[in-house]
Amino acid sequence: MSDAQVLLGMIAIGALGVAVLAGWRDLRRRRRRDLDAVGWIDWTLVQVFALIAAAISVYLVLRD
Repeated sequence: MSDAQVLLGMIAIGALGVAVLAGWRDLRRRRRRDLDAVGWIDWTLVQVFALIAAAISVYLVLRD
């Protein structure tokens, strides 16, 4: 494996970690007790972007 493939693999793992974290935070947001205490981060959007970044990184690693 080349250094570029290793770097892309690390990016994919990091993006998957961010996606899992965003999913957990979104679950906590949906189960909050105080419905007026909304956050300013849209965790669903963060999760979608992280999954897209992970998919692209995995594709680039496996392409070669």
